[in-house]
Amino acid sequence: SPADLGAGGPTLATLPTPRSVARRWPAQSVSMPPAPQLIYAIDAPRLGTYADRFVRFDADRDTMAFVDGERRRRHGRLRWAARALVRVAVGGFSANALLDTYPLFMLSEMQWRRLLAPHAHGRLLDVGAAAGHVTAALVPLFDEVTATDVSRPMVRRLRARGLRTLVMDLAAGPPAALLEDGPFDTVALLNVLDRCARPRTMLRAALDVLAPGGCLVVAMPLPYDPCWYDGPRTCDPVERLPLRATAWEPAAEELARHLEDHGGRVVAMTRAPYLSGGDRREPLYVLDAVVMVLAYK
Repeated sequence: SPADLGAGGPTLATLPTPRSVARRWPAQSVSMPPAPQLIYAIDAPRLGTYADRFVRFDADRDTMAFVDGERRRRHGRLRWAARALVRVAVGGFSANALLDTYPLFMLSEMQWRRLLAPHAHGRLLDVGAAAGHVTAALVPLFDEVTATDVSRPMVRRLRARGLRTLVMDLAAGPPAALLEDGPFDTVALLNVLDRCARPRTMLRAALDVLAPGGCLVVAMPLPYDPCWYDGPRTCDPVERLPLRATAWEPAAEELARHLEDHGGRVVAMTRAPYLSGGDRREPLYVLDAVVMVLAYK
């Protein structure tokens, strides 16, 4: 599960890596825990030449609706006991799809619209879309949306949202069905490059299905702390990205330079809390993510 955030603990700059539990809510005697502090600001000089491309957001109405809804959510023992059993058999991602646990949120529709302008049009491919919680905010911006995931239960969730969805690992090569209508105007890799076995291969594959003049959207929790899931097992990646910085701004700059080495130009980026609904231990989890938009000729 994503790292969690609590009141009265250390700042996000001191959090452990995203794979570990980062910050816990203290025990509360009240019915609803306090709202977390969501961090969007940066130290601009530490972002180097990318500071002028940074788009500052704050927690808007949709963000707070998600936070407040998860703070109020009741977590019954039966569902979480069932998830523990199902996870052993099929892994955490598929268990989340089967039992509708750990909903996700990153940016609202209006925030996406501002960040992606003028690229919010045409055909979008969302790679590794999971249950589609984050994808849902992108759907109104595009004429056509295609989603992929390797988990069949997740794909069923995506199709239930009315999305054209394929069961596939893009890093293994795009099937003919993916490109039957041509390449995509925008390809999104949202919290994918740090959670797949071959991120370098995945990045090349994403660019292979991108139309000329298109854009790539990459989101990643920082600092970079990769792993991938093989059913119930957590594995180290077969490939690693060359990212070593630990503070948010240097890590974001490092990622931007690496992505630009593949031919695009970062035209916009932001800092956003990657939020996950909680469980019986914690009401809400959060990771400190960067979201980048790269334009290609």
